[in-house]
Amino acid sequence: MNPEPEWHARIAAAASGSGFLVDDRHVLTCAHVVGDRPDATVSFLALGRDHAVPGTVVFRGPWRPGDGEGDVAVIRLDEAVPVAPARLAPLHGVDIFDGHDLAAFGFPSGYTATGQISYFHADPQPRLAGRACQTRALDRRGFVLREGYSGSAAYVTGSYEVIGMVISADRAGPNGSGSGVILPVDELNRQWPQLAERIPLGPFGAGPYRELRDILQDVDLPDAHTLRLSVFSGPDAPPIHRRPLPSVLAVVESVAVLTTHSKERVSELVVQLLREVAKRAPHRRNDLHDWTGRHGWGIDPAVTGGSSVDTVARQAWVVVRVASTGKSRRLHTLTIWTATGPEGELDELVLDSMEVSRAKVQSLVQEKLPLAYARIPRSCETIGVEFVLPRGLLGWDVENWVAKGDPVPLGWKGPVVVRDVDWFDSAAPHEIQKRARKLGEHPGTLDTTMRWLDCASTEPEPDRFTPWLWLDDAPVALGLAGRWAAEQHVHQAVASGVPALLWRRTACDPHPEPTTTCPGSRFHRDMAERLRSLPSDQLPGQIRKLRVESGLNDDPEHCGRHVTLLWDEPRRRPVQLGVAE
Repeated sequence: MNPEPEWHARIAAAASGSGFLVDDRHVLTCAHVVGDRPDATVSFLALGRDHAVPGTVVFRGPWRPGDGEGDVAVIRLDEAVPVAPARLAPLHGVDIFDGHDLAAFGFPSGYTATGQISYFHADPQPRLAGRACQTRALDRRGFVLREGYSGSAAYVTGSYEVIGMVISADRAGPNGSGSGVILPVDELNRQWPQLAERIPLGPFGAGPYRELRDILQDVDLPDAHTLRLSVFSGPDAPPIHRRPLPSVLAVVESVAVLTTHSKERVSELVVQLLREVAKRAPHRRNDLHDWTGRHGWGIDPAVTGGSSVDTVARQAWVVVRVASTGKSRRLHTLTIWTATGPEGELDELVLDSMEVSRAKVQSLVQEKLPLAYARIPRSCETIGVEFVLPRGLLGWDVENWVAKGDPVPLGWKGPVVVRDVDWFDSAAPHEIQKRARKLGEHPGTLDTTMRWLDCASTEPEPDRFTPWLWLDDAPVALGLAGRWAAEQHVHQAVASGVPALLWRRTACDPHPEPTTTCPGSRFHRDMAERLRSLPSDQLPGQIRKLRVESGLNDDPEHCGRHVTLLWDEPRRRPVQLGVAE
């Protein structure tokens, strides 16, 4: 039995209602609970009766009175709360848990201070208007769903997995029908797609689960209901569903969430099931073998059927976004994701837009990094950290930061790069994406791809640097040294959309001895030599090696010391939010 959840929320807005926490800053509720109000007050019993947190309504579905369609709203809390969020069931949760006892914790009249639990069943088929599901009270003499439960999570008793949200209930009083209506998780996700970042699949995180949905979306097997027989036999098998599950994906989901074994054993069972799917769906065989190789947590290749498919060790990233709040130069929002997918896309949200002073950014990042690392699959052998920063902070020595409990600098353990937050957040990052694709498609190595400017460079003139950056043959990889590494030139290069930018954060002596080579020119010479035969996609890894080398070398001018690499991966960008956000 899991501990009693604390994520039940009481909402005070246009009407009183309920909600549930889906991460440390976001609460799901009904659109009719918040009405047209731009804000709401949220409280959690776990934090005490007098602890109320204000929040802003950042999403409101297309709900109209008398119509359950789009009756979804999202409240973003003004501050993160120390409450563990709800664990969301997979998208077919209402089908998988068909027949299980469900419950909702609401705040009906007479119980607005303490809350009350109502128990019921849900009928997954047929769906009602707005793709909602009907519920039936388990005991009409108890607390049936009624006014005050709107927005509460419909969860499985015992495991507390959330399969949907209550949107309407019997208004005929305690002696009424005891029926209600819930919106299942799949419909909540359709209304608010950002929810997908918060839905895991058993032992697998949200990112791997999203990949698997993409792979299985067109797999339709007439005998899908027999797939479980290839995995289970005997008393360990989960109970047979009273209705056939609607898809292959639903069968896989059921194995992942209904199997009462260790995470490692559940992972093995899912891999065995996907092997069977691969046999019956050859057009998805390679995709499934790739998925199991990357997320199967060390499963033997013989189990995955992947002995003939090479499993490549994969690079994972922790993405740390620091952005100005607009309130003060010293106040920022901090967001952290993991990125483990084959296309480099963002997957799991580790920390969502926490407001923090500039002075505390480093300590908070260092504290949260171990949590981010824990969410990355074991098949990822290398983990880099990508810092998405305001232009004025790109020179931070982030490669020297450390994760809490680990004294080794981040820049030694894996690649550490920076990115510009304006390009990262841009709704139209076409220029930087175009140049990044050009860099990736370039057939040569960095000795032919990277352009260099140092103290000895005579072209372009400093006042012509910006137009030079916009020539038809504008650089897609640029190294700046000496006087060209000044902040002004770095900012001009970043603004132009150069996707790979390398510079050293130390200035040259403005009056060097005539017989000596200035540090900027030496940096250019040494770095260009070390990168000469390197393909562009290996640049972050090579800079990591040079940083480690500089730690073993007493030379203060070693090219791996005080170096910053801006590296923009065009596919690794957040989903653009809707107007309400």
